[in-house]
Amino acid sequence: MAHKKVIRPNKPHGERSARVSWLVAVLLALGSFVLFAWNIARPAEPYFDETHYLQAARALLERSGPVNIEHPLFAKTMIAAGMLLFGDDSLGWRLPGALFAAIAVAALFWVALLLLRDLKAATLAALLLVLNQTHFVQARIAMLEMPMTAMILLGAGCLLQAREAGTGARRWEYLGAIALGLAIGAKWLAAPYAALFLGAAGWAKSRAREHDLAFLARHVIADLGKLGLVMLAAYFVTFWPAFLYTRSPLTLDQLIGFQSEMLRSQSGHLAPHPYQSAWWTWPLMLRPIWYLFAKTANSYQAVLLIGNPVVYWGGLAVVLACASGWMKQRTPQLNAMAGLWAFSIGIWALIPKQIGFFYYYNLSAVVLCLVIAAFFASWGARGVRILGGVTALAAAMFVYFYPIISAQPLPTDETWTRWVWMKSWR
Repeated sequence: MAHKKVIRPNKPHGERSARVSWLVAVLLALGSFVLFAWNIARPAEPYFDETHYLQAARALLERSGPVNIEHPLFAKTMIAAGMLLFGDDSLGWRLPGALFAAIAVAALFWVALLLLRDLKAATLAALLLVLNQTHFVQARIAMLEMPMTAMILLGAGCLLQAREAGTGARRWEYLGAIALGLAIGAKWLAAPYAALFLGAAGWAKSRAREHDLAFLARHVIADLGKLGLVMLAAYFVTFWPAFLYTRSPLTLDQLIGFQSEMLRSQSGHLAPHPYQSAWWTWPLMLRPIWYLFAKTANSYQAVLLIGNPVVYWGGLAVVLACASGWMKQRTPQLNAMAGLWAFSIGIWALIPKQIGFFYYYNLSAVVLCLVIAAFFASWGARGVRILGGVTALAAAMFVYFYPIISAQPLPTDETWTRWVWMKSWR
């Protein structure tokens, strides 16, 4: 008797692939967290903008009253949580930033995997972020950037995942909206990205039935409205610690008006700063910032906010190649990432800021990791192999700059000149 051939579904292979992806994401997060947290307590004293945010975090813990009102509370609440869990010292101040920076690495891997459909290319994109020195420096200081960056990338990942989730799409969309709301709750800079990502999600939905106005009104526009409300709710929830202040506590009827007060604080007059720079200089890395330069007992410590030349200048070269028309064949993913980079730098060209600083470019540099990965992935397997070599070169640059970005002891006050390539870096 002939036996019928049983055709088994290919589900185990898909499950195995998902398990491998999850494993890579976890390893990237854990490995990067160890790297970011290694000797993170050095220096032991607050430096650069930590002085502002530590005061605000202590006020949250003591419930004493509003401090540093020009920024929302989510990132400062996370710093306060680190103090509560690990102590009011340099370790407690900075560990939350390292944790969110590691989450950002895993989230960028997720985004790259969904866009590029290539596990190796996505892994290398995430490694480029790990090796991107501005991300490393910001991961090791108690500022607002890392919670904002992590939540933006998680929001983008959720919205991309929603396009593939079938019946679970709404859940992913709501999670994405919550993440974007928390990102804005860390720093208002996230708001343009949130609007862009929600708009892109709506546009992707509308493409299927772009001529059906009833569908657009009933589903696309209505869905975007719901997501916007969820995002706003998540944003406003981040203000709950301000309701617990013993002095000038926030009330529900003051919550909306307080946003105008925050805007006025941000728009106030700022004195000129020796490290201020124009937005167009940031991609060229013309004016990095010395976050720290201090004498210790027998040595010196320094932290220079400087990007990885492979990521900064290499990514800029790819963007310029796309814009020039030199590249005849560009994938939709590469076009999208180059466009996102242009959007990220265009924000600063349009925002009427009195003065700017190089660290405002951090999110644009995150996008450059995706730009580089998308560029080489568009060449197929050969391009991904070249991307591996580019990542190795970025690793070499990271090792070269490591002493000057990690506050390692320097023997003399002139040692730092080894890493100064331009006069403007002084």
